[in-house]
This record gives sequence, structure tokens and C-alpha cells, in this order.
Amino acid sequence: MSFALVNGLALAVHLVLACSAEDFLSNRVWGEMNVGVLALLLQVFLLLWTAARYDRRKDGRAPHEQDVEQY
Repeated sequence: MSFALVNGLALAVHLVLACSAEDFLSNRVWGEMNVGVLALLLQVFLLLWTAARYDRRKDGRAPHEQDVEQY
């Protein structure tokens, strides 16, 4: 799946929940944290993970797969 598709679907699900399930998203989980905040943090994690995964350079390797360069 592509970067845009994965993150677009996550955003669409978050928006649908925000518009239709306000009571569900406002349930407190711990202290001031509620389900909506946890869902938003999960969406940010997904965005960062997919950005790192799909970031390719000219040599075809991802930045996290490259060897440490010696100076």
C-alpha cells in the first residue's frame, strides 16, 4: 500500500469517528487522556512510521537501513 493511501485512510477513519462518535471519543482513559487523544497519537505514530518506511534514496535503501559512515 502506498504512503498516501495508508495515511489517507487513517485520516478518513479519524474524521468519521470525530463527526459521528463524539461520545466514544470523549471517554476518559486515564486522567485527562481520552480515546480521541489516543487515536490522534496513534495516527501521528502511523504517519511517522510510514514516512520512515517509504523514504527512499537514490540507492534504494531507507535511511534506517544505511550503514554508519566513517569519517
